[in-house]
Amino acid sequence: MKAIRLTNEKGELIEMENSLEALQSEVGGLIEVITLTDEMAMIVNEEGRLRGYAINDPATDVFSSFKTYSSDFIVGNALIVGVDGENFTDLRVTQVVRITNLLKSLGYYKKEE
Repeated sequence: MKAIRLTNEKGELIEMENSLEALQSEVGGLIEVITLTDEMAMIVNEEGRLRGYAINDPATDVFSSFKTYSSDFIVGNALIVGVDGENFTDLRVTQVVRITNLLKSLGYYKKEE
């Protein structure tokens, strides 16, 4: 599954398995799903704040760009994935472009080497 991984340092397009175990591995534990749009979601660690994870600036800035009414913040690693009904899916090309352009404008996107 094509997704965008957001660490505290950067955002990057990745290819990953579309399974609960893979999602949990990426965020380091139980997942929480944050809706960005009807077709995109951010996945974070449900217990990240309780565990004292550091604020993730790229993920917080992306979240804030979709949820302008919120002053909340994201901690720990995060993933942006596509959504189709109740299923996670590949990000579409237009979604990847939208998120990577946002990350580039914020100085967070790093191209794969």
